[in-house]
Amino acid sequence: MDKALQSMVLGAAGTGGPTNLSSRYYGFAAKTFTRADGLQIAYLERRIIPQPDIYTSLRNHVVVDSDRLDNLAATFLGDPILFWIICDANGAMDPDALTAQDQVGRTIQIPLALGIPSGVRHG
Repeated sequence: MDKALQSMVLGAAGTGGPTNLSSRYYGFAAKTFTRADGLQIAYLERRIIPQPDIYTSLRNHVVVDSDRLDNLAATFLGDPILFWIICDANGAMDPDALTAQDQVGRTIQIPLALGIPSGVRHG
């Protein structure tokens, strides 16, 4: 794979993806798919979403109108990038769905960030 392309994939377009300890992709490798026409396409390894019950719950949170997952992660977990842990702990594939207008009043789980189970990431 071209070094510049690999750097971009591993940098996850500036988020630090697989090199940032807070990332859900931490430790994942950059892979290459070669199409029939020879064009190489770089991507990160697939991440399997874990079962919600593997997380230890820190607290419950009742969603209010102004909630955003990055703000909840910053408040309760100390890092806005850890929003993905809240998604995983609630079985949500769409982060916006947890705090959408129609979810106001819903109780969501805020997991213990230090209790990220082994295997949730490649780290």
